[in-house]
Amino acid sequence: MKFFGKSQEATTEPTKEQVLDALRTVIEPDLHRDIVTLQMVKNVAVCGGVARFTIELTTPACPLKKQMEDESRTAILKIPGMKEVTVEFSANVTSRMGVDRPALAGIKNVIAITSGKGGVGKSTCTVNLATALAQTGARVGLLDCDVYGPDIPTMMGIHEKPEGTADRKFIPPERYHVKSMSIGYLVEEDAPVVWRGPMLHKVIEQFLKDVAWGELDYLLVDMPPGTGDAQLSLSQLVPLTGAVIVTTPQDVALVDVKKAIGMFGQVKVPVLGIVENMAGFTCSHCGHLEQIFGEGGGDKLAAKFNIPVLGRVPLDPKVRVGGDSGAPIVVSDPSSPQSATFRDIAGKLCQIISIKNATLAASDSLAVLE
Repeated sequence: MKFFGKSQEATTEPTKEQVLDALRTVIEPDLHRDIVTLQMVKNVAVCGGVARFTIELTTPACPLKKQMEDESRTAILKIPGMKEVTVEFSANVTSRMGVDRPALAGIKNVIAITSGKGGVGKSTCTVNLATALAQTGARVGLLDCDVYGPDIPTMMGIHEKPEGTADRKFIPPERYHVKSMSIGYLVEEDAPVVWRGPMLHKVIEQFLKDVAWGELDYLLVDMPPGTGDAQLSLSQLVPLTGAVIVTTPQDVALVDVKKAIGMFGQVKVPVLGIVENMAGFTCSHCGHLEQIFGEGGGDKLAAKFNIPVLGRVPLDPKVRVGGDSGAPIVVSDPSSPQSATFRDIAGKLCQIISIKNATLAASDSLAVLE
């Protein structure tokens, strides 16, 4: 009988319930709850001491993916008889669109990329962030609201006019898996756009509602610099997830950024983070780091307004070359430090958006219970 008992114990295989129990010890680092309770664990299968399951992330750009994978594998391998663990990932991007105002059909998050002043590389950052997000598998759109100086067609390398649908909507041109729309696709390259504010408002509205964007996880909007009509129009037309402000480190740029932060506060749009562009130049010959535009500006803003610095993009001629040639540096030189920085910023931005959406959803649930 003893021998039979031992044999029975030895042949006991791990179960799906044991796997789920083990995964309840894995805490989602941002939401501070276990991944089973958060319903992130999908398609659990266990056979012959081999476990396979999927973790459904709130964004494919999640910077904590590796951490959750390692912790899940460690927890499951502690189960007696478990030999192997396969962790797969999917993503279901969260959204709070339509809570306050009707949502744009199919678009989950709209993020304004703006700056207090011109010349800080805002459009360059927007194009590279959009492309970096698309490289993670996210569905990304790019809307050029800088109608007076539309740079997106050049930076994306798109020069043909968009086609139309049967219901008279524009089909956004797509390159690098990013759909985009710009007034630059509709007017001659050298033709100036001389419009007053109401016309600008109408065009932004048309680009939001009369473009066949399809299903998008993120729509990045390249804004003109400053705090003018375009910013106000966008905040009135669509429930913005938030804004990202691009700046350079010098004090004159920071003065204008403070005005931009104040403007977004007035229209109740959260500032998700600051990108410090042109943050130091490393000489290719001697390796010396020169702070051409100063340093520490982003940290000053972060401390004053309690807004995170998403990243600092080093100054490098290759970034400019990529923009001029229509090949963003995350595509043309993906191993460069600048590309790594843009990918890191994209991940942090999506992380902040996921936390924000989850916090708002929790607040709504409490309000219903009360």
